[in-house]
Amino acid sequence: MPRRILEHLRNDLKRIRTKDSFARNVFTIFSGNSVVLISQLLLTPLIARIYGPEVYGIYGLFLALVVNMAAFADLGYSTAYVLPKEDREAMHLLRLNLFLLLVLTCVALVIGLLRHQLYAVLPDWSRLGKHILLLPVGLLGFGLIYFFTNVFTRHRAFSTSVYLGSTTTVSIRVFNLIYGVVSKGALFGLIIGDVLMNALASVAYWIAMRRYGISALFSGWDWKAIRAVAIAYKRYPLLTFPERWVSQLSGQLPIFLLIKEPGVVGQFALSTSLLTMPLRLLGYSLNNVYIQKAAATAQEDPEHLGRITRGLYLRLFWIGLLPFTLLVFFSDLVFVLVMGEAWHGAGVITGYLGVFFLFRLVSEPMITLFYAQRKEHTVLFFGIGLGAARLVAIVGALYLGASALSAILAFALVSALGYILLGYLLLRHTGQAALPLTLRSLLITLLTCVILALLRFLIIGDWFPGALGPVNAILGR
Repeated sequence: MPRRILEHLRNDLKRIRTKDSFARNVFTIFSGNSVVLISQLLLTPLIARIYGPEVYGIYGLFLALVVNMAAFADLGYSTAYVLPKEDREAMHLLRLNLFLLLVLTCVALVIGLLRHQLYAVLPDWSRLGKHILLLPVGLLGFGLIYFFTNVFTRHRAFSTSVYLGSTTTVSIRVFNLIYGVVSKGALFGLIIGDVLMNALASVAYWIAMRRYGISALFSGWDWKAIRAVAIAYKRYPLLTFPERWVSQLSGQLPIFLLIKEPGVVGQFALSTSLLTMPLRLLGYSLNNVYIQKAAATAQEDPEHLGRITRGLYLRLFWIGLLPFTLLVFFSDLVFVLVMGEAWHGAGVITGYLGVFFLFRLVSEPMITLFYAQRKEHTVLFFGIGLGAARLVAIVGALYLGASALSAILAFALVSALGYILLGYLLLRHTGQAALPLTLRSLLITLLTCVILALLRFLIIGDWFPGALGPVNAILGR
């Protein structure tokens, strides 16, 4: 066994040294995302102590509005940037997205100007106050960065994308820290930092785009040609966009449905932000490269794509198994120790979400496989089903008189089952032994959880973060 492991490591290092190889591109993005991870580990505890859960809850609502509006500016077209053989067609797709982004930015401005009418209909959103006027600026910066990142993916400019992306993320956190100290944890400090830094970063992205034809953006504007590529790639707004938006919205349901308690939403927002770190480090590092690889090999060499998918599934599972299961049983202690008693609830929520994020890490980076195989409807049906189940779980828990924390637990259980199923579907669609691999992963996860639960009981005296408080609340005990 040690000899086999060493051989695998030797082969992986050889692939990393190969120019423009799949492994080298993954390693490039992985390296940049490592910088982001380190900055989060160092700065997030300090920022969390300064601002507190309620500030994170309000910021979570603002960010949810930005990314949902950005999704409608995208309509899935940016995913298709890697497909056209000619750069001219890809540039037309970019022009289309930028036009949609401008339209949505104007809509966001109208929303800000009519905020009093909006708050009359949705009073819980009134916590955003006049700072909802920052929504159009935040949307414009976020959208430009997202579209330009996809252009870099088309040109395999992964180093440029990683450098700009990691610099932007670190800058946001440094600004939030400094501004928080100066303003003593201003209620809208996180929103201001995000909007300002993304706006400045979008300028840097625009400058970097000069190498990839941004200078011809306006001189080559042709509405007829734009309309033609919009029709040619219509399956993206018809299939890719609905799937992605439904998936995104269903993941944000606790934010929209529980914002009446911004403190709880803030605990959830910070928890998911930290749990997404491994996804950003590993999963999203693979995603940008995997989509390019899947597009190139789905038709030419499906067996090779199947081997890649199986290999990534197993690697990601073993990498994520211990960290995520440790979080399930000990995150509440870690959060109190590192961030203070105010964030105990975030530690409990992290424990609830741990298994869900383990299987999300295993499956989500390879979801682009369905796009390469033109089976977007599979992901759409999955997203609709999971979204409906999450909605029923949250609303059902609240209907039974349970707390917001209980609703998040219900959300976590449904989400875990959903992503286990998604991993199974990915393996099956590439011709792998899906059922045995899935059952083995579940068994190993269960055994690991049993061992860690016993360890927690021996150390602390209870089995699980929260000590089954939500379950008792649901049962009325």
